[in-house]
Amino acid sequence: MKTISYWKKVLSFLKKEQKVFLAMVVDHTIHSPGTTGAKLLVTENKEMMGTIGGGTMEYELVNRAQEILLNENFTPEIHTLNHNKFGSGEQSGMICAGKQTNLYYVCEPEKDRKTVDKMVQVLSESQPAILSIYLEGLSLQKQKLQNHDSQYCFTQSENNWHYQEQLKNFNRIAIIGGGHCSLALSRVMNNLGYDVVAFDTRGNISTLDHNNFAVSRQIIDDYKKAAPQINLPEKTNIVIMTTDVASDVRGLLGVLDNPFPFIGVMGSENKISEIKKRLKAEGIDDQQLSRITAPVGLPMVSNTPEEIAISIAAQLLQFRDENSN
Repeated sequence: MKTISYWKKVLSFLKKEQKVFLAMVVDHTIHSPGTTGAKLLVTENKEMMGTIGGGTMEYELVNRAQEILLNENFTPEIHTLNHNKFGSGEQSGMICAGKQTNLYYVCEPEKDRKTVDKMVQVLSESQPAILSIYLEGLSLQKQKLQNHDSQYCFTQSENNWHYQEQLKNFNRIAIIGGGHCSLALSRVMNNLGYDVVAFDTRGNISTLDHNNFAVSRQIIDDYKKAAPQINLPEKTNIVIMTTDVASDVRGLLGVLDNPFPFIGVMGSENKISEIKKRLKAEGIDDQQLSRITAPVGLPMVSNTPEEIAISIAAQLLQFRDENSN
């Protein structure tokens, strides 16, 4: 679920003068069904959006949310749950292992509507800003994004706590090539919550025209010019899937000198070999070549654009998990 969709939904209820119960995962350990950043909202009419892990934990929380919304006052709350059958701490009723810390907050029209409205505006414009939630309420502060910043930060002391979230999406992918595989990969990555940008040198292809899953679709005259158009390169994964070897090479010549964390190229072993041969002829050394993941995608039978997209998405999720610390 995209963050902007969540906050747009919250805002829609606040505009109707309805309170909204918010639950967010602010911290988690491995194997927890709820992961940091996950969100759930519940309204007085039991309308819901999102999830913080499901199961018994979420079912009981939704019921409790109804009681909370009926009360006049609710103090924001932090709740840590263990997903183990045995062990210390409060049990969630689930046995999938790990633990998570949830934040509970009631958004009220009079108090929070202006802040949520600003959040939606910031998210719509893809601008960096920090959402803060603490005992006194929530606030928004526009702030430049630094390369070393984390998307989520939760601190807790004996008597206080503070949650911060960078609203700029850190899950990002740029796809160089706008064909059928690009369209399929854009759809999958968008559904996974990624911001997608797509590039092509052709101005009349239906797959790019129909790619409503990308936040940006750009026509350029040379694939080498794609890299300078990509915001937050340190946090953006690259997948190159153009129509031919020469175009793949141009795309790679543009991205290899930039700090993209993942650079993948679609193609057969023979095609990849030819691409690397041409890159060496262009002066690309072995260290730079080692940054390329090719053929991109987890090894599996993947012949259709949809199957190829799934294999690439799985590899990107695996890469994200391995580099999350």
